[in-house]
Amino acid sequence: MTDQIDKGLLCCGVSKTFGNHEALRDLDLSVEKGEIFTILGPSGCGKTTLLRIIAGLELPDSGRIFLNSKEITRLPASGRPVNTVFQSYALFPHLDVFSNVAFGLLARKTPKSVVEAKVGDILSLMRMTGLERRLPHQLSGGQKQRVALARALVNEPELLLLDEPMSALDAHLRTQVQDELRALQKKLGTTFVLVTHDHNEAKMLSNRLAVMDEGRIIQFGSTQQVFSKPRNKFVAEFLGATNIIDASLLSGNAYETPFGTMDISDKPSWDKGKMLIWPDRIQIHEEAKADQHNWFNGLVLDQVFNGQGLDVMLTKDSGGVSLGNPTLSVKARTPKSIQSGQKVGVYFPPEHLVPLDRNSLSH
Repeated sequence: MTDQIDKGLLCCGVSKTFGNHEALRDLDLSVEKGEIFTILGPSGCGKTTLLRIIAGLELPDSGRIFLNSKEITRLPASGRPVNTVFQSYALFPHLDVFSNVAFGLLARKTPKSVVEAKVGDILSLMRMTGLERRLPHQLSGGQKQRVALARALVNEPELLLLDEPMSALDAHLRTQVQDELRALQKKLGTTFVLVTHDHNEAKMLSNRLAVMDEGRIIQFGSTQQVFSKPRNKFVAEFLGATNIIDASLLSGNAYETPFGTMDISDKPSWDKGKMLIWPDRIQIHEEAKADQHNWFNGLVLDQVFNGQGLDVMLTKDSGGVSLGNPTLSVKARTPKSIQSGQKVGVYFPPEHLVPLDRNSLSH
C-alpha cells in the first residue's frame, strides 16, 4: 500500500450512491505525479462524480483518496491542493481578467506585490498580456479558456482537474487549445486529470487513460495500449471502432469470419466471439493472394479524400453488391487512385487483429 500511496493521485475502493443509483462502484485509480491522465466514458458513467469527489465537492460513501502520499478523503475542497477548470469556465462576469485570475490569491490574503507578480507571470505564460482589463463577455472562447486555466494554475495546485474543458469550443479552436494545454502541462509539470467523452481529445492529450462505464473502470493503461488493443466491445465502440467482426475457431490460430479465414497472432480465450481491426491497419492491394488466409477479394463502395489519403468503404466481393454484406472502413495511404466499384485485394495482418473480451464489464 505504501508504494501505491507514493503515486500522485490514488483512489482506493471509492463508492458513491445517489438514492438508488450507484454512481461509483468500489473504484480504484492511480495517477502518476506530473502526467496528463484522462478519464474517458459516456454520459452517466460516473466520471464527473469521481472528479467532484477528488476535488472535495462530494464525499465518497466509502473508500480513501491520497494525493502525493497524503490522505485527503475528508478534507474540504478549500483545504485541498486541487483546482478545477469547469466546462462552463465559471468566470466571474463582473470581474476583469486580472481580478478573475487573482481571486484565489486575494482570498488567501496574499500580499499585493506577490499577486501582481504571479498574475502577470501566468497571463504571460497564457499569452494574455494586454488583456488584463477586459471583462469575460469581451473575450473569445479560447481566451476564456486561458483565463480559467490561469485562475486555476496561479494558485500552484498539486493537481489540476479539467471537466470537459473544451466541449464549448469549435473544432479548429479545440485542436489549438489541446496543443497549448499539452505544452503548458509539460512546462509546469503539474499533474492534470482530464474528464471527457471525446476519444480524440483523450488520444491527443493523455499519457495514460481509464475508460469508465456504470461506475467502474473497464480498462486502464497507456493511451497507445488502450487504443491499440481495447479489451472488449464496449471499449472498442466507445473509442470509435467500426470494424468489429464475428469469428469462430476452425483450428490452431485460424478463425472463420464473414471475410474469409483469418489467422490471428493474439489467440483469444474463446472459440466464438468478436475481433477488431482498425481502419489504418487494413492493407489494400491490386488483387488478393489466392487461397491464403487473411486475404479476400474486396469491392470498393465509396472513397473520400481526407487530406492525407483515402477513407474507403468496401465489402467482400461476392459477384455483386448485396445489402446483407458486411462493410469495412479503411484508411488507405496510397498514391494510387481508388474508385467506387473497383475490385481490390484486401489483407488483414494477423498481428493487427485484436480479440475482444466477451464480457463487456470484464476487468
